[in-house]
This record gives sequence, structure tokens and C-alpha cells, in this order.
Amino acid sequence: MLKVVGASWAQTQLSWCLIIAITLLGLLAFYFGGSIRNEYDGKYAATAFWSKEFGMRIDFCGQNNDPLKVRKGVARAYYRPDLSENGWAVLEIETQAEYPDIVQAKAAGYLEGSLTWRMIYWHWKNTVENTCIGRKAFCDRIRKYLEENSIEIKQTARRRGESDPFWHQVNMFYMQLRALEDGWRFGVKRSRQDIDIPSVDFLWMNIMPDLKNFEQKFNASKDFNPDKPPVSATLVKIVGTNPIDFVLAQSASGYYGSMLRIQKRYNFGFHETESEDSALVNGKIIEFTSYPGSIYSQDDFYKVTRKGSKPETTVVGTELQNNNRQLWEKIMKKDQVLLGARIMAANRLASNSKKWYEVFSRNNSGTGNKQWLIISTNSTSIAFGVIEQMPGIVSYEEQSKKLLSTGYWISNSSPSLKVSCLKITLT
Repeated sequence: MLKVVGASWAQTQLSWCLIIAITLLGLLAFYFGGSIRNEYDGKYAATAFWSKEFGMRIDFCGQNNDPLKVRKGVARAYYRPDLSENGWAVLEIETQAEYPDIVQAKAAGYLEGSLTWRMIYWHWKNTVENTCIGRKAFCDRIRKYLEENSIEIKQTARRRGESDPFWHQVNMFYMQLRALEDGWRFGVKRSRQDIDIPSVDFLWMNIMPDLKNFEQKFNASKDFNPDKPPVSATLVKIVGTNPIDFVLAQSASGYYGSMLRIQKRYNFGFHETESEDSALVNGKIIEFTSYPGSIYSQDDFYKVTRKGSKPETTVVGTELQNNNRQLWEKIMKKDQVLLGARIMAANRLASNSKKWYEVFSRNNSGTGNKQWLIISTNSTSIAFGVIEQMPGIVSYEEQSKKLLSTGYWISNSSPSLKVSCLKITLT
């Protein structure tokens, strides 16, 4: 016997009421709450926690985080690896000043290495592993020098960092870099990948501007014409005097193999020295264009925000050409501090262009030679300093009046300053 079961009129009415109510609730939620966020927005966050009892711990927050709501800990990081939008990945790291500087440096490096491990590996494949094909002897020599130099510099930095601000910042540079390697290895292990990078090559990824001069010293360049003039250039143009305003254009040369790029923002609570009562550094926030695995720009462009100051200081470098081969005999000494550590020390410690020059000049490596422009403005004035580095010498001039009178400054591959200008050789 066939039995037909149907809903009553009351049940049908109730069902329609429920459907309408659910639809209305959905529309209201969309109207007041906005569209539902994508669960996977491609933006990653992580926090480093530290205590004397338990050491360092990393909490990975996954995706879809509000950067301002990520827990601070000793350091927190926000990372967007997607290059499809504009060709740049983005990394922001913030550390807290109440923790010891060495803990901040380690936490920052660990977060960067563990979050950007994949891009670091790709960048290493493109720029280090491939560049050594066909010139093993040269690469072995460079790796040997990097190991010997880093041991010497780190020993000096640890010995003198308690009272000397320059050496303390150099020490923090190497601490952060070592922690970046540790973080990279943790990220690889966490992702269950069977890949490796030699420890010394993390140093290599931070000497690209120096490397070009090492190649020239040993006639080991892969360029068809290694003596061709650099193609980098910088233009500073005054566009307003009341208030002071300027535009800056910079071009930096490089290889297609180094096209993986990251915009970085370091907001570190470092102190001038290791001493507990030491003041915070002047350059608290440093924004720069960079590469995976590198903890300074290598494009030679920085925006530095001083503590307690809204105006930013712009630091930009243009490569200089050395036509005197005898000067290469002055480079690759064990006690010389390579370019990256000196730049970051100057960015953090300097309160003006002359102070930047004094810090940067110390233990000059004579590699990665540039003309550096240090530009600071407020509504009524501009401070403009020019620093030039070559092997054995660093020169400085204050050029604010000239910039205002001519209305522009152009940097190219030729030095502009006289050797007789003020110079120092502090060690």
C-alpha cells in the first residue's frame, strides 16, 4: 500500500518564516560586519616570547591577523610573502626595549629566518650557489675570509660592546644574523623540507656590495667588462622652500638573479651600549628595501625615524668607481668591519650627518664604496651631508647651503669631495 506523507499548511508556513529570518540575518551581518574575511589572506604573523627560566619560544599565529593585535612578547613579526601585487614581499619586526638588546636581536633574527625561510633558500640558490659555478677557488677564498673576519670582529665586539656604542651595534648585527640562520633552520625543519645552506653563506648573503670589490681584487668577476662604470645614480631636487620639501630619485644596479625583494621595517628597542642604564638608540625605526636573508638594504636606501622625532632622515648611497687597482691592497683585513654592520650602526646611533660619518668611518672595510647622502628636514630647514668611502679613506662635507643654492644634487660613479676634507680613522 502506497502511503503519501505531506507537510501541513502550518509546517510549510513555519519553514518559510525560518528561511526568511535566516536570509535577513545574513544580510544584516553582511551590512554591519562587512564581507567575510578570507581565512587565508597570505599575511603571516608570529611572536617571540622569552624568559630567563625557559629561554625563547616562538608562537606562529598563522594568517589573517591584524598586525596591531599580534601579541608583542619580546618581538613580533608580520610577513606578506606574495610578490604578485607589486613585486615586493613585506616584513615588519618590532622588539620591546624592556628586554636586553641581545635577546631582542636574537628574537628578531629568529622570527625573520623562520618566517622567510623559503625566500631565503630561493635567494641563496640564485645568488650564492649559482655564482660559484666555475670559480670554486675564488668562492673558497671568500668563505675562508668571511669566517676569519667574522670571528675577529665578533670577539672585538663582545669585548668592547659594554662601553663602546659602535661595537655594541656591530655585536647586535652579528647576533641578529646568527639568529636568522637558526630561525631559518627551524622553519625548514618545521616545514619538513630536506634542504640546507652552509652557515658561512648566511654571511655571504650579507656582503653583496662588498663582494663586487673582492671580485675586482682577485680579477674574478663574472661580468664581461668588470671595469665598466656603475649604473647607479641619485638625484635630490628641492621642490619647495616654504615649507622645505624635496624629491629623491635613485637607481640601483643588480643582477636578474637577485630579483626576490622584501621591503623591511625594523622597529627595535636597542640601547646604545650593553650597560643597563644606557639610553635608547637615536634611530629606532629603520625602513629599507632589501633581500631575503639580508639584515640591511644592499640597495642603499633607508628611512630612519629618530626617537621622539616625527621627521625622517633619508640615507641613500650611490656606487663609486675605483680606478686605482693599488687601493684593493687595503681591503680584506681581519679587523675591518664590512659594509652592512657599519651602516646599521650609523643609522641607529647618529643624530646628524656628521655623527653618521663618524660612526660609519670606523674600521672602514674599503668595500661597497659609495657616496652617501644624509638628508633631514623640518618645515623650515634642511640638513644635507655627503659622505664618500673608498679603500683607506672616508670623507665628509656638510652641503646644505650648496643644495639650497643650486636646488639639486646629482650622485653618479665619480667622487665629489676632496681628499683633504675632514677624515677620521678610529678603530
